[in-house]
Amino acid sequence: MTTHIPSEHDLHAYVDGQLDPELHRQIDSYLVSHPDLAREVEQLRLDNQRVRAAIASIPVTPIPARLDPQRIRRELRSRSQRTLAIAASLMLTLGLGTMGGWQLRELSMRKTYLPMADATQAYRLFATNDMLQKVDLKTSEPAQLQNWLNQHFVQTAAAPDFSAYGFKLFGARLMASDKGAAAMVVYQNSEGQAILYYVRSPGELFNFGAGNRKDGNLLTQYWRQGRYFYAVVSPSDSLTAMPVQQAIEPTRPSS
Repeated sequence: MTTHIPSEHDLHAYVDGQLDPELHRQIDSYLVSHPDLAREVEQLRLDNQRVRAAIASIPVTPIPARLDPQRIRRELRSRSQRTLAIAASLMLTLGLGTMGGWQLRELSMRKTYLPMADATQAYRLFATNDMLQKVDLKTSEPAQLQNWLNQHFVQTAAAPDFSAYGFKLFGARLMASDKGAAAMVVYQNSEGQAILYYVRSPGELFNFGAGNRKDGNLLTQYWRQGRYFYAVVSPSDSLTAMPVQQAIEPTRPSS
């Protein structure tokens, strides 16, 4: 029978009880005939026992709560939600601030905005003594005027007739304002005083209703009808123009 000479690995496995029964019996027999090796194996067994005893005496330290994986996941979720909430709050604040800024801007513009200021300016530029040189159409016929308006605008209101108040149709001029296409129609009385009828596309930052305003010695009465804005501009200090102003005020359409 061949004698098995145990290796160092075999001896450690022997001490730890990790050998199969047959090999364990062979090492038992070998140690009986080799007392020096048997004493070394016994020393290994004692060393193992001391190590186990030392490990068992070490107190078990619990995992700190801050390192608990579940807690870490909860904190990460909570932090993510707080970040999203802060971002949403900032966006809302920014949106409200922007909206508020535009509202303040619009209120400020409304305070300084002069409706149909281009009609008033047109009167100052063209309703003068040399009007004949400044009109595109020289006519005293309402039908001819309306046909001319229809060529440049779609479904405009009929041009007013002021002849009953002493102001007869004189002529018309096509214009281009910063609000879009426009036309002015000039009426004149026997004294050379002029009244201007004005029509143009809306083109406003914001809509305005019917109203009137004074600008120096001019009165501008304005309204909206259908797709266009209209105005009548006349001298505010003229007694002859006053009947026209009174006639327009109660009958002009609302916006």
